[in-house]
Formats: sequence, structure tokens, C-alpha cells
Amino acid sequence: MSEKLLMSEIFTDVQISEHPKNSKSNRVLLIFDFDKSIEASLQRWGFDKTQVDNAVDIGLSLRKTLGNLGLGFLSRWMLRRQIMKDVEKYTSLIKKCKDVDSINKISEKKILVTNSLKEFALPILKHLKLKKTFDEVYGADDFSDKARFISEYIKKNNMNKKECYYIGDRAADVKLARKAGCISVVISGRCAWNSRKELIKAQPDFILDDIAQLRKIL
Repeated sequence: MSEKLLMSEIFTDVQISEHPKNSKSNRVLLIFDFDKSIEASLQRWGFDKTQVDNAVDIGLSLRKTLGNLGLGFLSRWMLRRQIMKDVEKYTSLIKKCKDVDSINKISEKKILVTNSLKEFALPILKHLKLKKTFDEVYGADDFSDKARFISEYIKKNNMNKKECYYIGDRAADVKLARKAGCISVVISGRCAWNSRKELIKAQPDFILDDIAQLRKIL
């Protein structure tokens, strides 16, 4: 069975290939990505979008990501502190995408895995009233390689990778999903990190117009 989309087309709605009838089982796992707070901070420090994408696209921890940007120990320490200040300063200004609350209507298990430290991510989740949306939250303090962590998490919990969906909004998220062995889902819309053209080029298993459409593929 193929779950690949015909990516040469531009879709106006979710495209779904034949899917297992038992995909509604309680063994389905949704893994959400949440890394934009760090990326925005890095851009404010003078790194352009291409540099940031190249540094974060393999799902490493913040320390290793900053190292990939060529920063030394002292610079990494200073930037980490500044990122935390940015989080504290801008948390109250962050607005969630209009359809993000639809995640609450999904009964399957949901976890969030972010390259940000949990001390960065949790205040934002609390502000957006999303903290209770996820069954579990993991940050860079829990792993050094996100794809490996996800793969090991799936194995530890005796889950089938064909029932595990990695959901992001960047072309790089497709690469990470493949590395972890998950089904890749990208959300294309106003809140997406990459353009729709860039997302299609990455050839995810599913490309959705908004988060609410997740329920259609489960």
C-alpha cells in the first residue's frame, strides 16, 4: 500500500490515499513539532532563514544547533540566555493559528517534541492554553537527536511506525519524519514556516491546508 501523495499537483484540500481500516486504534500516535520560538530568535540575532534551516533541519538539541551555526561555547551560552529573555518578552504577544484548537478534538495519543528546551516551550504552551492538549511534552533537555528519540520512543512503547504521524510545517520536518520512520504530515497555510511550493517539493506523505484536516487522515 502506498501512502505517498501525487506531489506534482497543487492541492486545495487534503489528499488521502488508501489507509488501514484499523488506523482509529488507540495505538495511533501523533507527534507534533514546535520549534519556531528559537528560530525567530536566531533570525533576530542576524542569522538568515537559510542558515537557520540548515542548522535545525536534522532535529538536534539547542546546544548542538547553535554549534552548527559556528558559535563557540561562550557565544552559545550568551545566545541561549538571550533566547530565554526573548521567550519571556514575546510570549504574551504570540498568537496561535485559528484552527489549532481543533487538536483537542482528536482522541488519539498526542505528544509534542521540540528542539526548544522545555523551559522555553512550556510558558508559550501555557499562554496559548495548549499545555493540556498534549499527553506528553519533550524538549531538547530530553534528547540530543530528535529523530533517534522519536524512533526509540516508538519502539519503547511497542507502537507501529505505520501508525505514527510526525506533524510539522517545514520542509525539514519531512526529512526528520523519514529519519524517524514516521508518516510525514505538513500543514500548509498562513502559519507555515515554508511556502506551499517548498512543502510540496519535500514530498511529504500528506499535505494539509490546516490542522483541522488531521481528523480526515486518521
